[in-house]
Amino acid sequence: MTSEQPPKKYINNRKHSPSQQAGPKPAQKVEDVYEYAIWWLNQRGYSVMKLREKLTRKTTNTEWVNQVINRLLELGYLSDRRYAETYVNSRCRSYGPAVLAQKLKLQGVSQADIDNALKTIDESEQEVLITRTINKYAGKKSANDIGLRLRQEGISQAKIQTIMAQSLDLEHELQLAERLITKHSKKMGRTGLIQKLRSEGISQEAIDQVLANEDCEQQQSEDQHKALAMLNKKYKAPITDFAEKKKATAFLVRKGFSFADANYALDHHLDDI
Repeated sequence: MTSEQPPKKYINNRKHSPSQQAGPKPAQKVEDVYEYAIWWLNQRGYSVMKLREKLTRKTTNTEWVNQVINRLLELGYLSDRRYAETYVNSRCRSYGPAVLAQKLKLQGVSQADIDNALKTIDESEQEVLITRTINKYAGKKSANDIGLRLRQEGISQAKIQTIMAQSLDLEHELQLAERLITKHSKKMGRTGLIQKLRSEGISQEAIDQVLANEDCEQQQSEDQHKALAMLNKKYKAPITDFAEKKKATAFLVRKGFSFADANYALDHHLDDI
Protein backbone atom coordinates (compact mmCIF):
# COMPACT_ATOMS: atom_id res chain seq x y z
CA MET A 1 0.00 0.00 0.00
CA THR A 2 1.34 3.44 -0.90
CA SER A 3 1.49 6.43 1.38
CA GLU A 4 0.00 8.82 -1.17
CA GLN A 5 -2.13 11.76 -0.21
CA PRO A 6 -5.55 12.28 -1.80
CA PRO A 7 -5.59 14.47 -4.91
CA LYS A 8 -6.46 18.09 -4.20
CA LYS A 9 -8.27 18.75 -7.45
CA TYR A 10 -11.53 18.34 -5.63
CA ILE A 11 -10.96 21.44 -3.54
CA ASN A 12 -8.63 23.61 -5.62
CA ASN A 13 -11.47 24.91 -7.79
CA ARG A 14 -13.91 25.33 -4.91
CA LYS A 15 -14.36 28.18 -2.49
CA HIS A 16 -16.26 26.06 -0.03
CA SER A 17 -16.23 22.51 1.20
CA PRO A 18 -18.60 19.91 -0.25
CA SER A 19 -20.52 19.90 3.02
CA GLN A 20 -20.92 23.68 2.82
CA GLN A 21 -22.17 23.52 -0.77
CA ALA A 22 -24.48 20.59 -0.22
CA GLY A 23 -25.81 21.91 3.08
CA PRO A 24 -27.93 19.41 4.98
CA LYS A 25 -28.74 17.41 1.85
CA PRO A 26 -27.49 13.81 1.81
CA ALA A 27 -25.22 12.47 -0.89
CA GLN A 28 -27.15 11.71 -4.07
CA LYS A 29 -24.71 9.18 -5.47
CA VAL A 30 -21.61 7.25 -4.53
CA GLU A 31 -19.42 9.85 -6.25
CA ASP A 32 -20.69 12.46 -3.79
CA VAL A 33 -19.63 10.27 -0.88
CA TYR A 34 -16.19 9.86 -2.42
CA GLU A 35 -15.88 13.61 -2.92
CA TYR A 36 -16.76 14.27 0.73
CA ALA A 37 -14.14 11.74 1.83
CA ILE A 38 -11.42 13.29 -0.35
CA TRP A 39 -12.20 16.78 0.93
CA TRP A 40 -12.04 15.70 4.57
CA LEU A 41 -8.81 13.76 4.06
CA ASN A 42 -7.23 16.86 2.54
CA GLN A 43 -8.02 18.78 5.73
CA ARG A 44 -6.54 16.27 8.19
CA GLY A 45 -5.89 12.62 8.78
CA TYR A 46 -8.59 10.17 9.80
CA SER A 47 -8.70 6.60 10.94
CA VAL A 48 -10.94 4.29 8.94
CA MET A 49 -13.53 4.22 11.71
CA LYS A 50 -13.68 8.00 12.14
CA LEU A 51 -13.93 8.66 8.41
CA ARG A 52 -16.68 6.06 8.14
CA GLU A 53 -18.57 7.83 10.92
CA LYS A 54 -18.34 11.14 9.06
CA LEU A 55 -19.52 9.60 5.80
CA THR A 56 -22.55 8.02 7.41
CA ARG A 57 -23.70 11.52 8.30
CA LYS A 58 -23.98 12.22 4.59
CA THR A 59 -25.66 9.01 3.53
CA THR A 60 -27.50 6.08 5.02
CA ASN A 61 -26.36 3.90 2.11
CA THR A 62 -23.79 1.66 3.81
CA GLU A 63 -22.89 0.06 0.47
CA TRP A 64 -21.74 3.42 -0.89
CA VAL A 65 -19.73 4.08 2.26
CA ASN A 66 -18.07 0.65 2.06
CA GLN A 67 -17.24 1.19 -1.62
CA VAL A 68 -15.63 4.56 -0.91
CA ILE A 69 -13.67 3.26 2.10
CA ASN A 70 -12.39 0.26 0.14
CA ARG A 71 -11.40 2.46 -2.79
CA LEU A 72 -9.49 4.85 -0.55
CA LEU A 73 -7.70 1.93 1.09
CA GLU A 74 -6.74 0.46 -2.29
CA LEU A 75 -5.40 3.81 -3.50
CA GLY A 76 -3.43 4.31 -0.30
CA TYR A 77 -5.25 7.53 0.54
CA LEU A 78 -6.53 5.95 3.76
CA SER A 79 -4.40 3.87 6.11
CA ASP A 80 -4.77 3.22 9.83
CA ARG A 81 -1.12 2.24 10.01
CA ARG A 82 0.04 5.52 8.51
CA TYR A 83 -2.51 7.50 10.51
CA ALA A 84 -1.31 5.92 13.79
CA GLU A 85 2.33 6.72 13.01
CA THR A 86 1.52 10.33 12.17
CA TYR A 87 -0.67 10.68 15.23
CA VAL A 88 2.00 9.30 17.57
CA ASN A 89 4.86 11.31 16.07
CA SER A 90 2.92 14.57 16.36
CA ARG A 91 1.85 14.01 19.97
CA CYS A 92 4.59 11.98 21.66
CA ARG A 93 5.99 15.09 23.37
CA SER A 94 2.62 15.73 25.00
CA TYR A 95 1.44 12.22 25.85
CA GLY A 96 3.09 8.99 26.90
CA PRO A 97 2.68 5.64 25.10
CA ALA A 98 -0.19 4.43 27.28
CA VAL A 99 -2.29 7.54 26.66
CA LEU A 100 -1.50 7.57 22.94
CA ALA A 101 -2.51 3.92 22.68
CA GLN A 102 -5.80 4.60 24.44
CA LYS A 103 -6.59 7.56 22.19
CA LEU A 104 -5.90 5.50 19.06
CA LYS A 105 -8.04 2.61 20.34
CA LEU A 106 -10.95 5.02 20.69
CA GLN A 107 -10.51 5.83 17.00
CA GLY A 108 -10.77 2.18 16.01
CA VAL A 109 -7.09 1.60 15.22
CA SER A 110 -5.99 -2.02 15.64
CA GLN A 111 -3.55 -3.06 18.36
CA ALA A 112 -1.06 -4.16 15.73
CA ASP A 113 -1.04 -0.70 14.10
CA ILE A 114 -0.83 0.95 17.52
CA ASP A 115 2.14 -1.20 18.56
CA ASN A 116 3.90 -0.43 15.30
CA ALA A 117 3.34 3.32 15.73
CA LEU A 118 4.61 3.31 19.32
CA LYS A 119 7.85 1.71 18.14
CA THR A 120 8.59 4.85 16.12
CA ILE A 121 8.86 7.04 19.25
CA ASP A 122 12.43 8.19 19.74
CA GLU A 123 13.83 8.08 23.28
CA SER A 124 14.68 11.75 23.08
CA GLU A 125 10.99 12.53 22.56
CA GLN A 126 10.10 10.76 25.80
CA GLU A 127 12.83 12.67 27.58
CA VAL A 128 11.21 15.90 26.39
CA LEU A 129 7.86 14.74 27.78
CA ILE A 130 9.38 13.79 31.14
CA THR A 131 11.30 17.07 31.43
CA ARG A 132 8.23 19.09 30.47
CA THR A 133 6.13 17.33 33.11
CA ILE A 134 8.81 17.85 35.77
CA ASN A 135 9.09 21.54 34.93
CA LYS A 136 5.31 21.91 35.07
CA TYR A 137 4.95 20.40 38.53
CA ALA A 138 8.34 21.14 40.13
CA GLY A 139 7.78 22.82 43.48
CA LYS A 140 4.06 22.04 43.26
CA LYS A 141 3.85 18.26 43.46
CA SER A 142 6.04 15.70 45.13
CA ALA A 143 8.53 13.58 43.23
CA ASN A 144 6.28 10.61 44.02
CA ASP A 145 3.27 12.29 42.41
CA ILE A 146 5.25 13.37 39.36
CA GLY A 147 6.61 9.86 38.95
CA LEU A 148 3.11 8.36 39.27
CA ARG A 149 1.75 10.74 36.65
CA LEU A 150 4.51 9.75 34.24
CA ARG A 151 4.02 6.03 34.89
CA GLN A 152 0.34 6.46 34.10
CA GLU A 153 1.44 7.90 30.76
CA GLY A 154 3.27 4.64 30.10
CA ILE A 155 6.83 5.85 30.68
CA SER A 156 9.18 3.22 32.13
CA GLN A 157 10.22 3.55 35.77
CA ALA A 158 13.91 3.37 34.86
CA LYS A 159 13.67 6.27 32.43
CA ILE A 160 11.62 8.34 34.88
CA GLN A 161 14.17 7.85 37.66
CA THR A 162 17.08 8.73 35.39
CA ILE A 163 15.60 12.01 34.18
CA MET A 164 14.20 12.96 37.58
CA ALA A 165 17.58 12.43 39.22
CA GLN A 166 19.01 14.92 36.74
CA SER A 167 16.18 17.45 36.93
CA LEU A 168 14.80 17.44 40.48
CA ASP A 169 17.21 19.10 42.89
CA LEU A 170 17.16 20.30 46.48
CA GLU A 171 15.64 23.60 45.41
CA HIS A 172 12.57 21.75 44.10
CA GLU A 173 12.20 19.91 47.40
CA LEU A 174 12.54 23.11 49.41
CA GLN A 175 9.88 24.84 47.32
CA LEU A 176 7.52 21.91 47.71
CA ALA A 177 8.20 21.61 51.44
CA GLU A 178 7.43 25.29 52.00
CA ARG A 179 4.25 24.98 49.92
CA LEU A 180 3.07 21.98 51.95
CA ILE A 181 3.86 23.66 55.27
CA THR A 182 1.92 26.77 54.25
CA LYS A 183 -1.02 24.62 53.16
CA HIS A 184 -1.26 22.42 56.26
CA SER A 185 0.28 24.40 59.11
CA LYS A 186 -2.97 26.01 60.27
CA LYS A 187 -4.57 22.69 61.15
CA MET A 188 -1.59 20.44 61.74
CA GLY A 189 1.16 20.26 64.33
CA ARG A 190 4.88 19.98 63.68
CA THR A 191 4.89 16.20 64.08
CA GLY A 192 2.19 15.84 61.45
CA LEU A 193 3.89 18.29 59.10
CA ILE A 194 7.13 16.33 59.20
CA GLN A 195 5.24 13.09 58.53
CA LYS A 196 3.43 14.78 55.65
CA LEU A 197 6.69 15.97 54.11
CA ARG A 198 8.21 12.51 54.37
CA SER A 199 5.14 10.90 52.83
CA GLU A 200 5.46 13.28 49.86
CA GLY A 201 9.01 12.07 49.23
CA ILE A 202 10.78 15.12 50.68
CA SER A 203 14.30 14.18 51.78
CA GLN A 204 15.42 14.58 55.38
CA GLU A 205 18.03 17.09 54.19
CA ALA A 206 15.32 19.32 52.74
CA ILE A 207 13.10 18.91 55.82
CA ASP A 208 15.96 19.89 58.13
CA GLN A 209 16.85 22.87 55.98
CA VAL A 210 13.33 24.24 55.66
CA LEU A 211 12.78 23.94 59.42
CA ALA A 212 16.26 25.10 60.45
CA ASN A 213 15.47 28.79 60.82
CA GLU A 214 12.36 28.35 62.92
CA ASP A 215 12.25 29.08 66.63
CA CYS A 216 11.54 25.73 68.28
CA GLU A 217 10.03 27.20 71.44
CA GLN A 218 7.80 29.54 69.51
CA GLN A 219 6.73 26.72 67.19
CA GLN A 220 5.94 24.47 70.15
CA SER A 221 3.80 27.19 71.70
CA GLU A 222 1.96 27.71 68.43
CA ASP A 223 1.30 23.99 68.07
CA GLN A 224 -0.03 23.78 71.62
CA HIS A 225 -2.44 26.64 71.01
CA LYS A 226 -3.55 25.19 67.68
CA ALA A 227 -4.23 21.86 69.38
CA LEU A 228 -6.15 23.63 72.14
CA ALA A 229 -8.26 25.60 69.66
CA MET A 230 -9.08 22.44 67.75
CA LEU A 231 -10.01 20.57 70.93
CA ASN A 232 -12.22 23.43 72.16
CA LYS A 233 -14.01 23.48 68.85
CA LYS A 234 -14.71 19.75 68.89
CA TYR A 235 -15.51 19.29 72.59
CA LYS A 236 -17.90 21.91 73.98
CA ALA A 237 -18.14 20.28 77.42
CA PRO A 238 -15.38 19.45 79.92
CA ILE A 239 -13.55 16.19 79.28
CA THR A 240 -13.34 14.31 82.55
CA ASP A 241 -13.81 10.67 81.64
CA PHE A 242 -10.60 8.71 80.98
CA ALA A 243 -12.04 7.08 77.85
CA GLU A 244 -13.04 10.48 76.47
CA LYS A 245 -9.57 11.89 77.20
CA LYS A 246 -8.10 8.93 75.32
CA LYS A 247 -10.37 9.65 72.33
CA ALA A 248 -9.50 13.35 72.44
CA THR A 249 -5.77 12.56 72.51
CA ALA A 250 -6.13 10.19 69.57
CA PHE A 251 -8.09 12.86 67.69
CA LEU A 252 -5.28 15.40 68.09
CA VAL A 253 -2.53 12.90 67.24
CA ARG A 254 -4.36 12.04 64.01
CA LYS A 255 -4.34 15.74 63.22
CA GLY A 256 -0.55 15.76 63.44
CA PHE A 257 0.00 16.99 66.98
CA SER A 258 2.44 15.40 69.41
CA PHE A 259 1.36 13.76 72.67
CA ALA A 260 2.86 16.75 74.48
CA ASP A 261 0.65 19.10 72.45
CA ALA A 262 -2.38 16.91 73.18
CA ASN A 263 -1.66 16.86 76.91
CA TYR A 264 -1.35 20.66 76.95
CA ALA A 265 -4.67 20.99 75.14
CA LEU A 266 -6.39 18.63 77.61
CA ASP A 267 -4.94 20.49 80.59
CA HIS A 268 -6.23 23.83 79.31
CA HIS A 269 -9.44 22.65 77.64
CA LEU A 270 -12.17 25.33 77.92
CA ASP A 271 -10.04 27.46 80.27
CA ASP A 272 -10.60 30.62 78.24
CA ILE A 273 -14.21 29.95 77.33
